[in-house]
Amino acid sequence: MPRFCDYCHSYLTHDTPSVRKSHLLGKNHVKLAADYYCNKARQTEKPIFEKSRSAKKNRKRARSPRGQEPERRWTLHCDTNRQKRQSHRAALAQQDLAPISVLEKLYRHSPAYAKVFVSECRLDTGQSVRLERLPQRANKRPQRTAAADPQKPTRDTLYKPDYSDAGKIPSAVLLPPPPSLARWPACPPLQLASDRAATATVQHVTRKLEARR
Repeated sequence: MPRFCDYCHSYLTHDTPSVRKSHLLGKNHVKLAADYYCNKARQTEKPIFEKSRSAKKNRKRARSPRGQEPERRWTLHCDTNRQKRQSHRAALAQQDLAPISVLEKLYRHSPAYAKVFVSECRLDTGQSVRLERLPQRANKRPQRTAAADPQKPTRDTLYKPDYSDAGKIPSAVLLPPPPSLARWPACPPLQLASDRAATATVQHVTRKLEARR
């Protein structure tokens, strides 16, 4: 007959050592057994001091020294959401107005100290952009008012190489051809096919036939 577990209030599937071991090491059994013993300890626990107002007052009198004034209690009030937002904005504004002391000490003797840390000499990027009024790109547009020079090449002009002076330039000035092109002959053969192999085969067969006669 299978065993019954008093902690889990359930029967084991088989009465074998392996089943008993796996059940005793299971999380559910360990948790229920711990709860059982904790509840038993709470039931048998006896209070050290009796729950009475007189005993509580006596303990307080014994702890507090004689002649000492009781501590004052202050009521604490939490700030509302509006007050929190206002304090947060004030802290941010104060942080923006506060001088950058650490960076000021680091760059005190640098050449461009006044341009950054002195408000009278500082020129912000936005202010310089508004003063210049130039496009914020590397390739600036050309002036459209100026007439286009016909001699000056534009982006639409196609490059045409000029070889008219190639024969007049001495050979020493010209660069040699690349080695990969110099290995090949200057003029490749124009004969695409040859009947030499077919003619030799016909002659060889003809000689064999004449020798058999």
